[in-house]
This record gives sequence, C-alpha cells and structure tokens, in this order.
Amino acid sequence: MSDGLLAGKAPPLTKPEDVSGPETAGAVSWLRGRGEMGRLIRAHDWAATPLGPLPSWPQSLRTLADLMIGAGQPAFLVWGPELTLLYNESFRSVLEPGHPAALGRPLREVWPEIWGRNRAMIESALSGDAQDAAGQPDSPGGRLGWPIGGFTFSLTPVRDDMGRVAGFYGTGVEATSHAPTEERLRQVQEAARIGSFEFDRETGKAVASPEYLDLYGLPNDEADAFSYMKWICLVHPEDREWIEAETRRVVANPAHCHLEYDFRITRADTGEMRWIRARTKLVRDANGRFVRSLGAQWDITAEKDAEAALRDSQERYRSFITHSSEGIWLLEFTPPLDTSLPVEEQVEQAYRSGRFVDCNDAMARMYGLDRAEDLIGKTLDFPLPSSDPGARAYLKGIIASGYSVTGVESVEQDAAGHPKHFENSMIAIIEEGQLKRLWGIQREITERKRAEEQRTLLINELNHRVKNTLATVQSIAAQTLRNAGTALEAKEALEGRLMALARAHDVLTTESWEGAELKDVVAQAVEPYRALGENRLTIDGPETRLSPRIALALSMALQELTTNAVKHGALSNATGKVDIVWDVVRGEAGSHLHLHWQESGGPTVQPPARQGFGSRLIERSLARELNGNVRIEFDPAGVLCTVDAPLS
Repeated sequence: MSDGLLAGKAPPLTKPEDVSGPETAGAVSWLRGRGEMGRLIRAHDWAATPLGPLPSWPQSLRTLADLMIGAGQPAFLVWGPELTLLYNESFRSVLEPGHPAALGRPLREVWPEIWGRNRAMIESALSGDAQDAAGQPDSPGGRLGWPIGGFTFSLTPVRDDMGRVAGFYGTGVEATSHAPTEERLRQVQEAARIGSFEFDRETGKAVASPEYLDLYGLPNDEADAFSYMKWICLVHPEDREWIEAETRRVVANPAHCHLEYDFRITRADTGEMRWIRARTKLVRDANGRFVRSLGAQWDITAEKDAEAALRDSQERYRSFITHSSEGIWLLEFTPPLDTSLPVEEQVEQAYRSGRFVDCNDAMARMYGLDRAEDLIGKTLDFPLPSSDPGARAYLKGIIASGYSVTGVESVEQDAAGHPKHFENSMIAIIEEGQLKRLWGIQREITERKRAEEQRTLLINELNHRVKNTLATVQSIAAQTLRNAGTALEAKEALEGRLMALARAHDVLTTESWEGAELKDVVAQAVEPYRALGENRLTIDGPETRLSPRIALALSMALQELTTNAVKHGALSNATGKVDIVWDVVRGEAGSHLHLHWQESGGPTVQPPARQGFGSRLIERSLARELNGNVRIEFDPAGVLCTVDAPLS
C-alpha cells in the first residue's frame, strides 16, 4: 500500500454512481456552518485534483474532513494517490505564508523541505502504523514557522470505504516540554545575533532564521526561499572558489561531519563587506551520503578588524625594532624570577633562567654577531660573565632599582671577549612578585668612553706638562741669570732657551702631545741657525718615535749645543759644520737610541775651566729624563755629544 501511494498509485476512490441520489444531493451540506475553512473547502475546485468533485467523495473521506474541520488543535488530512492536503483553521498559522495555496495540493509540494527527512515516518503511516513525531524537531525557521515551542505530530492511517489505506490523519500538539529550553535558545540566538539555517540537498533549498537573513541584509519573507545559489552569490568573489572547493572536499568524505571557516560576504541591502564565521554539521544517511546540513553563522567583522589593527601594530613595532640604530632586546625568565629573594639569590636565578627571546640586528651587531637570531637563546652569561665581579655588581644595581632603570652604564663583553661600554634603559614585566620579562634599549658608547678617557688623560698630561714647563722655565731663568756676564748676555741666553722650549712644544702640539718624530725635533731645534745657500748642518737617521718627555728633554739639549756652536764652535766661522746622526738598535731588552752630535771645521776647542748650565742641562737633566747616558767631549777638532738611552 505504501509503495503504491508514494509512487502515485492509490486504490480507486468509490465511484460517484455508488452513492445514492439523496446523499449526492446533500453531499456538501455537512460543510455549511464550518467557518472560513468550510467555506474555502466548498469553494475549492476539487475536480482539478485527484480527489474529484466534492459530491463524489466517499463517506469515509467526508467523515474525516468533518472531524478535522471541527478539531480544536491543528490538524490536517492527506488522501489519495498524490496525498492531497486538507487542513483546519488552527493549522493555517502552521502553513503561513503558504495558506490558502496549500489547500488541495500534494503534500510533497507543500512541504518539500521535510519530505526527504520524514519519508520513513510517512511510509510507515501509509503502511498502516500510527506514527508519533515527538522528538523530531521542526527545521529552524522552516515552513512550520513556530520559533517558540513547535509541535509534536501524530500520524494515523485512514482507510476508504473498502478498508484500504487511502492516506493519513495528522494532529499537532504543542511540544510544551521543549518550549522553555527552545525559548531560552531562541533568546540567546537573537541576543548574540547568531543566524541558523538548514539546507536540504535534494531540494537545494535552505531554511534560514531571521538573524541569518539579517546577517546577509535579506528581507524576512525569504526565510523559506533561500537557496544555495543565492547564498554563494552573496559570498565575496575572492572567497567563493576556495569555499566551494573546501565544501566539496568535506561533503565527498563520509568521515567528515563538520565544516568551519571564516569568509567575507557582500550584504544584499547595502553592498557592505562583512566577515562571517560559519559552523556547519553535515547529516548523512546510513550509507554516508550527505542529505542535509544544519549550522550557525555570526558576524565577526569587529574581531577581524581588531586582528588587522593588531597586525598593523605588530608590523609597525617590528619595523621600528628592525630599523632602529639602538639595540632593543627582550629577556625572558623561565621559570619567572622571584623578586622577594635576597639580591645575591636573584642574581644567581637571573643567570639560570634569563634568556634573550627577541632583539634586533643592531643589538646583535653591538655584540659582534651578524644577526638577531645569533643572540636569541643566549643567557645573561654571554654579555655579563658570572665570573666577572663588575658584571655581578651591575646586575645587583639593576635589582636594587626594581628592574626599572634609565641611562645606566655597563661594561659588557662581545662575542670575541672584547669589553664594550653601553648605556641602558629597562622596564620589567612583574606579576605578583614574579619577574617574567625584561625589556631593554641599549646604546653603545664605547667610542665616547674612549674619547672621555683620552680627554682626561690629555688634561692630566697637560697639567703635568705645564707644571714641568714652569719648573723648567724657572730653572733656565735662574741658571742663565746666575752665569751671565752682562744683562744683554742673560737676555739673549734666556730668550734662546725659551724659544727652544717653545719650538719643542710646537712639535708636540701638532700631534696632540702623543709624541713626536726625532727628525722633526732635531729639525725644529736647528732651523733658526740654517743660513741661506749653506749646507753646514747634516741630519740623518731612521724614523724614530719619541715620547713627549724625551722629545722635550732632547729639544732643550739640542738648543744648548746649537747655541754653543754658534757662539764658540763650528757655526761661529764660515767653514765649520755640524753632523747630527742617530741610529736605533733593537734587542731583547727593547730599543735603544744612539745619537751623535759632531762638530768639525770650527775653531780649536778649549775645554771650559768650569762646567756651565748648558753642560749640566745636557749631561744631567737629559740623562735623567732619558734614563740613559749622555756624555760631552771637548775634542780640539770639535765638540762631540753622545746620547745612549732606551726608547721605551
């Protein structure tokens, strides 16, 4: 019986001629006074349906129709080869907006979305078994249209006058046991703006909730007319291809029962682009074939905007970190460091658990590394060896400041073990007394510190030299005045010696008092005594670097020798000459300077009756400054001065 009905083959209805005349004449009288639905049934063109004209209906059908119309609860009746639908006044709201077009139409056309889902229950009813649809919920937002509560349907087989199953009678009872839960679910769904849907693969149609339609900017009257094609057309063009590919992949695999993805849509009403998150359950039959899907969707545009803003912020941060000329680093402590421990224990824990987890290339280069990745993962012991008391003292100072410092200087080592000077600023991430991370900005100041040290050294050296120079001037003046015969002689001698001292200072000043070349010192000392067109002064020797102390002492000695040669020696006539020759001998003990001042061609030299200031200056002062030997020989052929002193 059931196969015949579902296939469109039903037992024939009782023929009109089998009904007596009086019954035929009054066949529609039972429908009078039956309200609006009675009027609609009487007015319907039943001749155009498989049921035939109203007077020809068998008594069993009339009786059931009369019972249905008078029922207080929603009730419907299906009859005949196409299961033609009749229903009462209470059932109108169930069919909205399908009423009154549903009257007299096949059940399959009226409820296509539930036909496949409830086919087994319908077949069972047509086979003669009563069916109760309790526990089989209506599709959300579907044709039943009961967003709160829903109904439980009971199907009862009905027979014609020959006793054969000709259809079934259905009554609906509000499912009050589910109403509170469904009501709360509905309220949550509405408050959260979560749209729900159900898609039937056989019909290709979807039933959507009001919230779902609102997500897409669609009117509410499309709740039962929403299709897959209409949905895919609202998906953003750039997302359609991958969504369809992913859906096909999952649907084709019987092991998959869920779909979840984020995608963009274009609202139908405003054209605005919005982000949607979808979670879908795939329902399959016993053979694993996909038959329908149920799911929920909600708007995540704000979430995506926040994610984009965060990405932009992270990109700006990373760009700043990457291109900064200052070293930027992040030290992480695993496990976190207990800041309540004594300072010494915090230092030990910092060495054990502190590691670089982020930095820029500038930071790595400060430590002599090629890139940031070479520093990440290293411990504090890399730049601040735990064996270095200075490094530990620096860390103790950081701890004492609460791990928050600005402009603190440190001396750390690079990858090659060389000391580097840094200026540091730090800020700590401390939660409940536990130090988790330490951010830092670091600037290398090694060159600045060297310049400061050099400046301090120069200032100290200048102070020392000024004091020594003043002492030298005082000694020169005293000795010159004591040994001068006349005031004029004293004046000339004093001026000459002061000028020699000044020239020596000029040589040293050009090199910031770091030293001088011996050849420059000798040339500057004898320069005033060179005559145009004459070659009476010979200077010869290798390049030899002198310290400021030796350069000054040797310059003063050369001044005395030159002055004596001009007054009494080889430069006092027109034929004499002076040879200044030196050599440097290198040995295991260091380098030694051997310098010779040799006069020739001048007047015969007479040894002095007493040793004057110049001789004492040369032999005593020069020897003391050079920490070597200085000797003057008054040979009749010319004065000879020999200097033998270490250069280091």
